[in-house]
Amino acid sequence: MYLLPIRYKYFVTVNLDVEIKNLDTVISNKKIAIKDSQAAIAKYTEQQNNVRNNREFDSLSKEMEFQNLEIELSEKRIKEFTAEMALKKETVTTSKTQLTDREEDLSRKKGELSEITSETKIEEEKLRSKSEKIELFVEARLLTAFKRIRKNARNGLAVVTIQRDACGGCFNKIPPQRQMDIASRKKIIVCEYCGRILVDEKINVVEDLDAPVAK
Repeated sequence: MYLLPIRYKYFVTVNLDVEIKNLDTVISNKKIAIKDSQAAIAKYTEQQNNVRNNREFDSLSKEMEFQNLEIELSEKRIKEFTAEMALKKETVTTSKTQLTDREEDLSRKKGELSEITSETKIEEEKLRSKSEKIELFVEARLLTAFKRIRKNARNGLAVVTIQRDACGGCFNKIPPQRQMDIASRKKIIVCEYCGRILVDEKINVVEDLDAPVAK
């Protein structure tokens, strides 16, 4: 449950870090381009002082105008990229905080799960030992069928009770006559939809033979 959000936050943070580095590189290149344009303007200004005709002067003026436009465009891009980079940095900070919180939650959940597993391990071993003893009194073919059904069942339940006139495993309706056959306990009956063994709800009720009969 927590693992996917944590991975998502991690990859988001990594990708944003890469994008921030790329933006920083682009901004640095734009600053270098501005310096180059400024150097070109200075050179063209100096050359204008030594021109021999208006044609050369106009040509240099156009070059200077072009370099000024390049500077303006680079400055505009720097502002845009700086704003975008600031937004991404804020997102990275938020994501890292959330990632830390999720990792702490995950660590705590793992600790709780470990405690629960330790607490139930002894009980699980007792039930497994009891199950192995019971298996000795069950016919081999029935035991094989039981294990096969349990292996194929989604929830691992091979034997289910009738609940509200339906199979407790797949929840398909069981006909009344079929329910009567199940309640009689004369033979093993399986669900025709999911293949689980069906038993009635009172299978675990032990009748008190000494109890008084109601009149």
